Amino acid sequence: MNTPFYIFMKLLPKNAASRAFGVLTRLRLPVISKVARNAFAAYYKLNMEESEFPIDHYANIGELFIRRLKPGMRPIADSEIVSPVDGVLSQTDVFDDRQELIQAKGKNYTLKDLLRDEEMAKRFEGGAFATIYLAPFNYHRIHSPVSGQVVGASYCPGTLWPVNAGSVERVEGLFCINERLTSHIRLSDGSEMLVVKVGATNVGRIGVAYTDKLLVNAGKLPRDCKRYDWKPAQEILVEKGGELGRFEMGSTVILVVDKKIRERHPDLFKSSVGKAVKVGEAL
Repeated sequence: MNTPFYIFMKLLPKNAASRAFGVLTRLRLPVISKVARNAFAAYYKLNMEESEFPIDHYANIGELFIRRLKPGMRPIADSEIVSPVDGVLSQTDVFDDRQELIQAKGKNYTLKDLLRDEEMAKRFEGGAFATIYLAPFNYHRIHSPVSGQVVGASYCPGTLWPVNAGSVERVEGLFCINERLTSHIRLSDGSEMLVVKVGATNVGRIGVAYTDKLLVNAGKLPRDCKRYDWKPAQEILVEKGGELGRFEMGSTVILVVDKKIRERHPDLFKSSVGKAVKVGEAL
């Protein structure tokens, strides 16, 4: 753990540095922003054939990073639950009695610590989870894995360690100490799931499509964990495959389903760990 890189990362004011990096990616400087945009696309070998617009349409790295795709590029599977993002399925499992999630070999954490909400964690006893890692070259819009209603959201402040394989294997409780934003979705039969969006170094911001009041790492959210609930009159419906949010730089999504969903789909999240997945694919 005490390699020069991790000593540096421990000392680095990661949130401030990430916020500054996010600002830089959104600047519209003559020539410089376009050169940086093109260099970013070339270095990460972005697949611009899928993009809604050609590269010249995007004024900077920030716009390029949250690019949308051409219609039809991500067919939505005929299954109840689909992948919300493009990425790699890094861990999956059902919950044991302690409601532990696997971070990496020999490193676990609890759902209660991830949510910082014991009452909410209890609602998912007997459920299951899947962790999906997004690399910088991935498409970074987040889509709803199910059709249902967003009944609430929660924000937990934290630091911004990298979430790459090296950090996941070294930093204890990584997903519980990084900043995160969770969407709570209820399906038509009353079953529930969580879409936990975890921040990381250089993730300038995380936003959601259903409200502009929850914009992570923009200096406007509280310093303590907070839950936001919506009344029936403020009903927020989402369609499977519909846009749910975005990462403004790469990070991780953790899906959590309750016991009712797990029992209804015994093969849910049985895909091989390490498998690449895309938005709309059955999990």
